[in-house]
Amino acid sequence: MSRKDSRLFLSPLRIPHLRHHHVTHWGPYFENANGQVISESQNVSLHLGATALLDCRVAMLADKMVMWMRRSPDRVSLLTVGKSAYSSDPRYSLSFQYPNNWRLAISSVQKEDHGLYVCQVSTHPPRMLNVNVHVLAPDIKIVDEADRVVRDRYYKTGSGIELACVIRPSQSGAKVPHPMWTKDGDILPDHVKILHVNGSEEELISRIYVERAKKTDSGEYTCSLGQFSTTMVHLHVLNGEKQAAVHHDQWNSARTCHRESPLANFAILANFLFLQASTAYLL
Repeated sequence: MSRKDSRLFLSPLRIPHLRHHHVTHWGPYFENANGQVISESQNVSLHLGATALLDCRVAMLADKMVMWMRRSPDRVSLLTVGKSAYSSDPRYSLSFQYPNNWRLAISSVQKEDHGLYVCQVSTHPPRMLNVNVHVLAPDIKIVDEADRVVRDRYYKTGSGIELACVIRPSQSGAKVPHPMWTKDGDILPDHVKILHVNGSEEELISRIYVERAKKTDSGEYTCSLGQFSTTMVHLHVLNGEKQAAVHHDQWNSARTCHRESPLANFAILANFLFLQASTAYLL
């Protein structure tokens, strides 16, 4: 038999079976929206007042269970088990997204919702995905009747006081709660009126009114949305003559800053005369 004919009787080549890349994982694992494996902690920024969705995509889950927990330095709170909510706070729920996204939904995000959340799979040992949540606070400021930001305001006794706390959410369309006004750390006196209004689609405005100011209305007024967004103004209610003295002192201080001293004027005059004399001598 010739060499050419012997080739007809060679055994066929054995091509090894190509295994899918998922088979290399032993049990469930976490992946991102592109199907790539993730193991490091995730960072998520939430907007105050909005509805948040925390993703947890688990591949090869099989018969294992997924649960969401919230961890703080002193406790662990169970939020969901499977598709059931286990938290006493109705704002937490499981919003499953086919095929494998076990999303934790948090409605009406509050300032207290910041912290560490854990998506855990009931393997042995458990497999966990940590999600660090940061709450973005809205912009907040106190303005006067002319819409100017104020830090200190002087009023004459008997005059009217009107201030507005303007809040702009960190995300367009996000709903934020009405702010809280306090005076020197306590609730406002009964004669201080509060009115909440919607300035526009992008702003929430809360106004305070005092019809006839008294000296006791002096103090530190604070407008806040919890610890994340706080601003304050110092009000000074003075008698007429004292208020005039304050403005007079401020006016004099401003003039003093720009007024040249007599000694400086004398030096300028001397230099001018010296230059004139030098010019005449040269001529």
